[in-house]
Amino acid sequence: MASVASLREHLIEELNDLLNAEQQLITAIPQMAQKASRPELRAAFRSHLAETKGHVKRATEALKLLGETSAGKACEAMEGLLEEGEELMKSADGGALRDAMLITAAQKVEHYEIASYGTVRTYAEVLGEQEVVRLMAQTLKEEKAADKKLTSIAETSVNGRAAKEWHAQSGMIEQGAEWIGSTVGAIKTMMPSQAADRSKKRTVSRRSRRARR
Repeated sequence: MASVASLREHLIEELNDLLNAEQQLITAIPQMAQKASRPELRAAFRSHLAETKGHVKRATEALKLLGETSAGKACEAMEGLLEEGEELMKSADGGALRDAMLITAAQKVEHYEIASYGTVRTYAEVLGEQEVVRLMAQTLKEEKAADKKLTSIAETSVNGRAAKEWHAQSGMIEQGAEWIGSTVGAIKTMMPSQAADRSKKRTVSRRSRRARR
């Protein structure tokens, strides 16, 4: 990382980071919406996609207000978060479990953005860049609202359904185990009886041979 000589330079770096992070999300969010099974979750992703495009414009405008342009630097933190989210999506077949994983991934992204936008807003404020403060405060408000919406969806529908899916699967496994146990028990119960029958047959056979002698 290149040396940073001032808080203003650090603010510009953070804005460039956020600009690229939002650009990455414009590609990622539609994929997340497509993977979601709950209509309210799909709607939340699509709504936030429209907001994300606005965030790109605000970050670009904030840089212009500071006399800067996009540096084209990749946000490695967002790359990592999205890669982790992709792995989560691939690890579940679908249904409520994958919806829960999608929310997990999305909220990690939101919390990163909330922290970052809160920071750049504060930097802009102490540097006296009030127009940048206004832009970043607006984006921060939308990020917090998106995070709150995801929490609401998780708590009112997705998490409960995911838990029911697990209980249903767990019940099937337990029933299967019970069936195997009962079958094995029946076999064990039958075995002594079968052994006794074979013993009787051998005894009758020996008596028959003696009688013939």
